[in-house]
Amino acid sequence: AAILATPCSAPFLGTAIAFALTGSSFDVLIIFTSLGLGLALPYLLFAARPSWVTHLPKPGRWMVAVKWVLGALLATTAIWLLWVLIGVAGIRVAGVVSVLTLVFLLCSILPALGLRLRALALTAVAVLALITPFVMVQKGAERSLSQNWTEFNQSDIPRLVSQGKTVFVDVTADWCLSCKVNKGLVLDREPVATLLRSENVVAMQADWTRPNSDIATYLETQNRFGIPFNIVYGPSAPNGILLSEILSISAVVDALATARQRK
Repeated sequence: AAILATPCSAPFLGTAIAFALTGSSFDVLIIFTSLGLGLALPYLLFAARPSWVTHLPKPGRWMVAVKWVLGALLATTAIWLLWVLIGVAGIRVAGVVSVLTLVFLLCSILPALGLRLRALALTAVAVLALITPFVMVQKGAERSLSQNWTEFNQSDIPRLVSQGKTVFVDVTADWCLSCKVNKGLVLDREPVATLLRSENVVAMQADWTRPNSDIATYLETQNRFGIPFNIVYGPSAPNGILLSEILSISAVVDALATARQRK
């Protein structure tokens, strides 16, 4: 869970990960050991006190309902990952991977296949599904930015600030759910949307859906290793005002007001 959460790390894990990766080796050891202990804590407690098992719910029909709920969540996750794959590798790759996934499922349930043949078929299909994105990856078209957003260019920020502009930087990605929440609940809502459209504000968006070394380097200079990432530059904040991973309307409004104040 700690590894999977690192790229899109809001709201709680991001702080710990950033602190660990920018600290000493001892900090890394402590943080990731704590994450591991946290994940293993339920098992450790029951291993230390086996009698506590009697307090757990008894098996019954409720487990069937839980199975269906968890299955629905997994299916939803699979659909979302397919949508992410479309954005990262293209619809053709996503289509091939979907077909291979269906073939994999059929091979796993067909009774006519023997154990050996089934194992070979499943292995072959799984390998094909894994290598397909690398072999068939498409040079996707550039993402069209919203009307009020400009493409991120770090070298333009000092020039714009020197002209008295306020620059709002949003590093986002299609696979980042927290970024989508920020966009829907804060950035696209009033009064933030109006402020970002104002004459003296430049809204820059950096799309990290696909690997981008420039964006990764920029995040590292800010001691960040995951997204969402938002920062506001202005005449009174040339080095930027760093915002929390989970935005609020008041925080964005205050940061914009503070950054645009003249020294």
